[in-house]
Amino acid sequence: MKRNNWGLLFLAIGVALFVGYIVYSNPFAVLTEVGRFDPLMFLAAIGVNYVGLVFLSASWHILLRSLGFKNSFWESIQVSFVGLFVIWMLPFPSGFELVRAYLIRDKEGGNIGKAVSSVIFSKVYYFISFGLMISLAAIIVRFVNGSDIPIQLGFIWFAVLFAISNMVMFAVILTPSIMMWIYDRSPEWLNTFMQKRVYSVDFGLSSFDQFVNEIQDSIMTLRKRPLENLISLFLVGFHWSTGAITAYMVSRSLNETINFWVIVLIYAVIEFIQQLNFLIPSGLGIVDAGLAGALVVVGVPLEVAGAISLLTRLATYWFELFLCGFVSFRFGYREVLRSYLS
Repeated sequence: MKRNNWGLLFLAIGVALFVGYIVYSNPFAVLTEVGRFDPLMFLAAIGVNYVGLVFLSASWHILLRSLGFKNSFWESIQVSFVGLFVIWMLPFPSGFELVRAYLIRDKEGGNIGKAVSSVIFSKVYYFISFGLMISLAAIIVRFVNGSDIPIQLGFIWFAVLFAISNMVMFAVILTPSIMMWIYDRSPEWLNTFMQKRVYSVDFGLSSFDQFVNEIQDSIMTLRKRPLENLISLFLVGFHWSTGAITAYMVSRSLNETINFWVIVLIYAVIEFIQQLNFLIPSGLGIVDAGLAGALVVVGVPLEVAGAISLLTRLATYWFELFLCGFVSFRFGYREVLRSYLS
């Protein structure tokens, strides 16, 4: 089956799951209750989510500037939005990072090694924030609020270990000696694939050694800028927290009171599911039903949980997709994306 046909198949599966979730949870019964829905609070939730996108772009921009890129903050926002648009439509592992590195590599003051290093550091900081937030939320819910953790402890540990394992994996990529050791012992077909996709002549590289050397130079540069790294980490943490804040504000827009730290735990579950998904665009149906199910576990009525899930996904996916798609096509990235995806 061709790639496009597989994509259509998984999209159809996602649509079927989404329809099933809507039919089962019946969120419109809540949304049509007179006087229950607060549209101003919902609009504020959308705004908070958009602010989170700017935080994400700002975090990466700081790393780029530290590495010598001369691009503007607006360009960093554009490239970040294009990357988000691509992975929402065509999910694949580390797609967001790959698209950003590809689009920024030729900007003044940069190269592919700097570009790859910037997105890897950004991803590592994301997983650090993910692990810290879910751990902090579990501690506050259990020991500060004195409540039972509504999610199985084993799952929380699994999510934290997932974040740690990803940090270790990216740390390997940022260790030149390990990269060279792996390259020397890799099969020929894998090295050929890497040459075409990562360090090809299209990126201005002549060999894997040059690629590794550029990454090594980038690491040395970033190590000399601890303040910039710390600010970048905090901005990623703010981005991650805005997702949970958006979900919390959506629940308040429906006059449903849920402890914020419980929302953080639930949102971490959804984020974990999203990170694992690389088949169905945006996790359509899976993430929606997962969020509704997690809310039901903490005592939210099914119809209300379905409505919160629907509105949260509207704010954090559909409106986000519209904004990022507009930026992608309005500012001339259509041909670049076509070249990359081909």
